[in-house]
Amino acid sequence: MSWKDILVIVSEAEGDEPAIALAEALAAQSGDCHLAAAFLTPLPDEPLAYEPTVVAGVWAELLGRARQDAEAERKKVEARLLRSAKSSELRSAEALSRDLGRVAAVHARYADVAVMTRPSDGPGAELREEIIEGVLFHSGRPALIAPPNWKGGGIGKRVVVAWDASRESTRALSEADDILEFADSVTVLTVDAKPKMFGHGDQPGANIAGHLSRRGLPAEVRNVDSMGRSASLAILEEAVSLNADLIVMGGYAHSRLRELVFGGATRELLRTATVPLLMAH
Repeated sequence: MSWKDILVIVSEAEGDEPAIALAEALAAQSGDCHLAAAFLTPLPDEPLAYEPTVVAGVWAELLGRARQDAEAERKKVEARLLRSAKSSELRSAEALSRDLGRVAAVHARYADVAVMTRPSDGPGAELREEIIEGVLFHSGRPALIAPPNWKGGGIGKRVVVAWDASRESTRALSEADDILEFADSVTVLTVDAKPKMFGHGDQPGANIAGHLSRRGLPAEVRNVDSMGRSASLAILEEAVSLNADLIVMGGYAHSRLRELVFGGATRELLRTATVPLLMAH
């Protein structure tokens, strides 16, 4: 594996344990590799009030409380990293919540891959999603998403490539080069794919599977009918049935606004996936 610089983006010790564990697994597989953690602190927005002196006082108190809580979590993350078999570097950054995704993207630019924990229901889910989207749209690097409670010892042996013949899928597959070389099986998965000149071609999945086979990868095609399922559910159920330990897919082939209004595979998988996701945009 030629990934030599792995970054894990965290904001709390317990909630981001899956991402830390996944980053450690990647680092162990790659051998000579630098592992770094970026600890991000979300700062509260300035409160709205008519009296400037009131605003200044309240905001100062909110900022102080947020930084105090973050420092307690940062120390927990530092202690967790010290227990790792892989030596690592811990960086810190803070920003208003609305800017934290771009801050994460800046850190991700100086690594080969950014590892994060998938959002789950509850407080902080929207912020985690914002950070992942920031990395996808603004870093130029792939995002590797660990599902909550991930405890796997390795990754990339049984890979599902969610293929829709888009630019984003192609980019994600390219970014996965360094992990695919160790795969025992690679399944090119299409959902409700139709032959199309400017897309799948005459046989959906066949061209990209052929490309992977010429690179020496054990690729096969699985074309599935959604049978009323959403594309994301079909992908996830097929991946689980194959005992996959990684799904590779393009992120946001449609605009975020369209996915927000009409739904989309990227947004749904970011909220429900039980298998690690490697995404690129």
